[in-house]
Amino acid sequence: MRKTFLIAAAAVLALTACVSKGELEKQLEQVKLISAEKDSLLKDVMATSQFIADVNTELAKVKDAKAGKPVVGAAGELTSPSPADQRAQILARVKTLTDRVNEAESRLAASRQRVAALSGETDALKKQLAQYDSTITAFKSIIENQKAEIASLTSQVTALTGENVVLKTEKAQLTTEKTQLTGEKEALTVERNTVYYVIGTKAELRQKGIIVKKGGILGIAATDIPATTLNPSDFTSIDKTKVASIALPNPDKSYKVISRQDLGATEQPAKGGFKGAIKITNAEQFWAASKFLIIVQN
Repeated sequence: MRKTFLIAAAAVLALTACVSKGELEKQLEQVKLISAEKDSLLKDVMATSQFIADVNTELAKVKDAKAGKPVVGAAGELTSPSPADQRAQILARVKTLTDRVNEAESRLAASRQRVAALSGETDALKKQLAQYDSTITAFKSIIENQKAEIASLTSQVTALTGENVVLKTEKAQLTTEKTQLTGEKEALTVERNTVYYVIGTKAELRQKGIIVKKGGILGIAATDIPATTLNPSDFTSIDKTKVASIALPNPDKSYKVISRQDLGATEQPAKGGFKGAIKITNAEQFWAASKFLIIVQN
C-alpha cells in the first residue's frame, strides 16, 4: 500500500508540474496580449491627436481668411474659398473628428475591459499557482514522512531478518539434536527390546561355553548353569515385543529352560519339558530376569 501511495503521489506531482507549466505559458501569452492591446491604444491616441492637429490647422486657415490673409494652395498658389465652402469643410472635419473621438472612446472602453479581464485572469492564475505550490509542498512533506517511515520499516525488517537467521540456525541445531536424540532413542529401544536365545544339547552348549557344571563331588550330581560371561554372537537375536513364540527344532524331543527366565509368563509345558514351541504370554515378565534364554534338549 505504501508503494502504491508513493507512485500515486509522484504521478500527481508530475501532473501538477505539467499543469503549472502550461498555465505559465498561458499567462505569458496573456501578457503578450495585454502589451499588444496597449500598443494598439497608443497608436489610436496618436492617430486621433494627429487628426485634431490637422483640424486645428484648417481652423487656423479659416481664421486667416477672415482676417484677409491669402491662403497658400498645394502648388503654392493663393486660394480664397467662399465662406459657404469653408463652413462646409469645417463641418465635415468636425463631424469626422467627432466620429473619430467616439470610435476611439469605444475602442478604449473595450480595450480597458479586455485588459481588466486579462489582468483578472492573471490574478486567478497567480492564485491557482499559489495553490499548486501549496499542494506540491504538502506532497513533498508527505513524501519525506513516507521516506522516514520506510527507513524505519527497513531497519525493522533488517533486524527481523537477522533474528530470523539466528532462529533458523537455532532451529537447524535443534533439528539436528532432535534427529540425534531420535536416533539414540531408537537405538536404545532396539537395544532394550533385543533378547537372545540358543537351543542345543548339553554337550553342544558346554563346548561353546554357554553352560557350565557347578556343584557335586568329582563331577557327580553337578548342575548345568549359564556361564558367567555370554557372547551374543553365540545366540539368535529377536525383538521381544514382536516374537511371542520360539519354535523348538525337534518335535519328538522335550526341552527345558536352564536360564533365569520366569516360566510363569509362558504357557505351562507338559510334564518332562517343552515340546514344539515355547509360547510367551507376558514378554516383560518373561525376559525381566535375563535377556539370554538357554534352552537345553533333554
